[in-house]
Amino acid sequence: MKELYVYVAGPLSGDPGEYLANVAWLSSVSRGLMCYGFIPINPAGDMLEGLASEFPLSVADYQRRSMALLRLLQGRRGCLYVTRLQRHDGRESQGVRAEIEEATRLGIPVAYSLREVEKLAEGTP
Repeated sequence: MKELYVYVAGPLSGDPGEYLANVAWLSSVSRGLMCYGFIPINPAGDMLEGLASEFPLSVADYQRRSMALLRLLQGRRGCLYVTRLQRHDGRESQGVRAEIEEATRLGIPVAYSLREVEKLAEGTP
């Protein structure tokens, strides 16, 4: 399998309990991708940096950084992997929707399952 960068997308915002559950989910998916040999980009990793600073960052700061990380995939072997589009309450995540739109605009493939990620890594349609 060829090396593939995989930006892991899923809802992150919400009340503190939902936020922590979302961070745990994305981090678990990211870790699993590493075990498969992929190179994940996990925007939920920002949580640790948020905890390490006495100066809080805004949601806009986190979103700006996440989009910049996604843009790094343009022209490289990579994809956006949408693990979930809906938040726990069933509403669509506007952040994930924005990531999908940006990836599409930049020509970055969007995958909605691990099998689709594997096919991208193999170079098969």
